[in-house]
Amino acid sequence: MAEVTRAAQPPAAKQTKPLDFDAFLSYTRRDRPVVSGIQQGLHHIGRRLGQLRALRVFRDDTDLTASPDLWGRITEALDRSRFLIVTLSPPAAASLWVNKEVSYWLERRGREQLMLVLTAGHLHWDQATARFDPQASDAAPPVLTERGSLPSEPLFIDVTDDAPWDYHAPTFRDKITALAAPIHGKPKDQLASDDLREQRRFRRLRTAAITGLIALTVVAVVAAGIAVAQRQEAIRRLHDATVARLDAEGASMLAGATPGGDERAVQELLAAHAIANRPDGVPILNAQIARFATQKILDASSSVHQLAYSPDGSRVATADDDGTVRQWDAATGKPMGSPLKGHADNVTAVEYAPDGQTIASTSFDGTMRLWNAGTGAALNPNPMRVGGLTAVAVSPDGRMVVTGGNDDTLRIWDPHSGQLRLAHQVFTDNRVAISDVAFDRTGNLVAVSGNSGTVIIYDTTTGTSHAPTITVPGLGPFPSTVWRVAFSPDGHTIALGSDDLELWNADTGTLIRAIRVGTARVTTVNALAFSPDGHRIATGRNDGALQLWDADSGAQIGPTLTGHTGMVTGVAFSPDGEQIATASQDATLRLWNATLGQPMRGPDPVLLHVAFSPDGHRLAASGDNAVQLWDIVSGQPQPSLTASGSGPKSFGFVDGGRIVIAAADGTVQVWDASTGQPVGQPVHIGIAQQIAQRGVHFAFRGDGREIASGTEYDGAAQLWDVATGRALGQPMTVAASDNAIYALAFSPDGHHLAAGYDDGVRLWNTDTGQPEGTVMADPRSLPIMGVAFSRDGTVVAAGREDGAVELRDTGTGRPIRNSPLVGHTSHAFGVAFGVGDQLASGGSDATLRLWDTSTGKPTAAPLTVSDSVTSVAVSPHGRLAAAASVDGTVRVSPAVADPSQLCAKLSTNMSHQQWRDWVSPSIGYITVCPGLAVAPD
Repeated sequence: MAEVTRAAQPPAAKQTKPLDFDAFLSYTRRDRPVVSGIQQGLHHIGRRLGQLRALRVFRDDTDLTASPDLWGRITEALDRSRFLIVTLSPPAAASLWVNKEVSYWLERRGREQLMLVLTAGHLHWDQATARFDPQASDAAPPVLTERGSLPSEPLFIDVTDDAPWDYHAPTFRDKITALAAPIHGKPKDQLASDDLREQRRFRRLRTAAITGLIALTVVAVVAAGIAVAQRQEAIRRLHDATVARLDAEGASMLAGATPGGDERAVQELLAAHAIANRPDGVPILNAQIARFATQKILDASSSVHQLAYSPDGSRVATADDDGTVRQWDAATGKPMGSPLKGHADNVTAVEYAPDGQTIASTSFDGTMRLWNAGTGAALNPNPMRVGGLTAVAVSPDGRMVVTGGNDDTLRIWDPHSGQLRLAHQVFTDNRVAISDVAFDRTGNLVAVSGNSGTVIIYDTTTGTSHAPTITVPGLGPFPSTVWRVAFSPDGHTIALGSDDLELWNADTGTLIRAIRVGTARVTTVNALAFSPDGHRIATGRNDGALQLWDADSGAQIGPTLTGHTGMVTGVAFSPDGEQIATASQDATLRLWNATLGQPMRGPDPVLLHVAFSPDGHRLAASGDNAVQLWDIVSGQPQPSLTASGSGPKSFGFVDGGRIVIAAADGTVQVWDASTGQPVGQPVHIGIAQQIAQRGVHFAFRGDGREIASGTEYDGAAQLWDVATGRALGQPMTVAASDNAIYALAFSPDGHHLAAGYDDGVRLWNTDTGQPEGTVMADPRSLPIMGVAFSRDGTVVAAGREDGAVELRDTGTGRPIRNSPLVGHTSHAFGVAFGVGDQLASGGSDATLRLWDTSTGKPTAAPLTVSDSVTSVAVSPHGRLAAAASVDGTVRVSPAVADPSQLCAKLSTNMSHQQWRDWVSPSIGYITVCPGLAVAPD
């Protein structure tokens, strides 16, 4: 075969950087198998004995490290390479990166160091225009189809028929030799001869080595043991280095600092955990916390334009870029049935009929199609074809389907036959494209948005526009585009998605508020939806972010949720409001927890206490007036317990499924946690008004028979009978009358009481009312803001005013190993033990922190919440932690590293090829999520 290029000429531009690479491989991901074969061939052909590789070849998968400046790293590698090898194929011709790399090379280095390899498709040289003919060459990137792009017809290697591109195969090796010869600066025949000579030399040395090994069998047996140990050490070092890299890459991808997306990040973190000799749970738990709200990441195979929930919430339908409609199980994320095929172009919108039996879809092909949601059968197999359709909505009573299109026409269709009933030009300018349509709750009014910045309310009963008309101001002479429009469930508010999220009064047409959804001016709202109760709005941005908003105040609820790597094109709440589904141009469908993963609003403006029920099924929090309970599985609130008495309310879950609530004025009431009803009448304990005003703290014995109070007024602790309100024994006091109590906690067996004072922690024997030991304090005698016993009662934790958490042996009073835990920057108000050595703490620095008391180290990065943390709790099984804040919200977080929780968010394991590319070709494949299928290569 002829050599692929002539002798190299001087470069077009002066080369100032060292040429560290012999060649740079430019390719698209779909050509990865052939590129891998080319790289291996270039590494081996011509390699001399003792050399690691014959040529150093740059390939981004093997040589490019994570960096926020991806193009900068690529251009640096190009500048440091002697030759550019470009794989040509239809996917490569469509790749922006391949075109950029070739353009950069031609501009900076000239044409003679450019080498071409055809992997698929066709090439045809147009001699008259000195370029590859763009009409006949489907494998050439655009830059090589420009006139005069190359001075003469280039020679290239054709490897289209050489799969699987193994460099050991004679034909493929011969072609790679032709490719390598100019880089080595040798004729092909000489390089082939040199390579053959080196192979023979290797075989001779191998034969000699075998002979020597036979002679040294005894020595080899001894050496084998050493070799095994060294190999094991090498494997351990390889594993450790790989784990460190994967953990760092995964964390960076989750934070959005490097490309790759959170699906790959989770896959890499799980792989690191599986490979590690001593698995570190911190990266796993950090990922669980960062993606707590993410329930499922589903591969949709193509970009998704819109989505909709079925009326019963069991399914999600998606409008896909490949011209199909798909249905997904909303609980498991699994596809339901086969894709619905019929549209000849992108499906732009989809909606269920109110009975859930029919799906309506629209497409750029100009058709509105109806489908049987159960069987997938087309209900109007020969639909009328109009202009490109962009939006669809079904009336609440199911009597009509409306669509909007690029021709400014609102159309009304029969929901059973698909026949057109009415076509109406909504805007005065027929060049306006309708972007969205939405019914109000009555089904009589339809809001229509478009790229003119105007929203028209159309009355379906009269066939005319209905006042008011809403106009969103544009930027200078340019009108705004209203991408999405939605009526609130009560029909009195219209939400618009444009540059901002805007809420308008649907009755008067006046602006209620405009909400900036991002800091950048280029951020737009491309998807939005009201929650079923109308109190929340979900918005999807063009940068892939999802946000939740309080529809009443306009305040953002919780942090911005990230994960999508492309524009969010659709968002919807499930009918029960517990789940959110999003669609994106990144070809994924995502399911989110709309409640438990977000801050949960408590009953009062300030929350002071939080606790899990003993069975782990409920979470409760209290402030000044009531105790609010939530279902811990769904995150849905349960009826609040409006307690008697005045002042802040404290509470405790006790035996028998009961809650004891104590008010600062001494009112104590027992409630049934399951029914939300009081048990008996409230009782009053003897707390004077002046004492209550200074601050009273309570602790609740697990059997529900006793409570303890401690005051900031005089530092006295007192036990009380819950049934009668009578004092039990004498007050437990200390010598200093001004030594206030800030926190109390019963031991698990109820026989000891820990009290946090101005000068430290004291333990009291609740049977005798006498102190046990002396005050437990650091040398500075700092005030103690929170106390808690370990679940076995052997350790007491104390949160100090300076933010440190002391850990002391309850038997000796001495600090245990690794005490104190240092992390909070100010008052540690809340401490709570979990299972074993697990501890949670919260402070006025607005963080929830998770610790391993056996090591003294955090088990996760601090979780930043919206305001100062007043109380923390860990669930009975230790899997969840909760923090109550002074802004009246409760935040729930994963508390223990559990890879299965991350696996539950994925739909497949990584493929074997992804393992080789992302993890290591030197480490055997591990199925990190046993219950999931392995993705195909």
